[in-house]
Amino acid sequence: MSGFMSDDLECQVIQVLSGYLRVDRRTIKSDSRLVEDLCVDSVGVVEIVISINEAFGIDLPDADVTAWRTVGDICCLVRKCKWG
Repeated sequence: MSGFMSDDLECQVIQVLSGYLRVDRRTIKSDSRLVEDLCVDSVGVVEIVISINEAFGIDLPDADVTAWRTVGDICCLVRKCKWG
């Protein structure tokens, strides 16, 4: 997979997150921690999963979502679900 696709995917994930979190997308980075940096709680994770599923036309597996710690983790799982 090219770096462009990876960067584009990261930008799309960050855009979804910034819409949900109501923060400037420039403040969200790949290494931003969901709980510590972005103050996402368990309800927030569920809502983010719904938003990501709708935005990318995928169905994120619950077992993999529980391993999320950073925005990069979300990107990796979206990439895995979208392109295998």
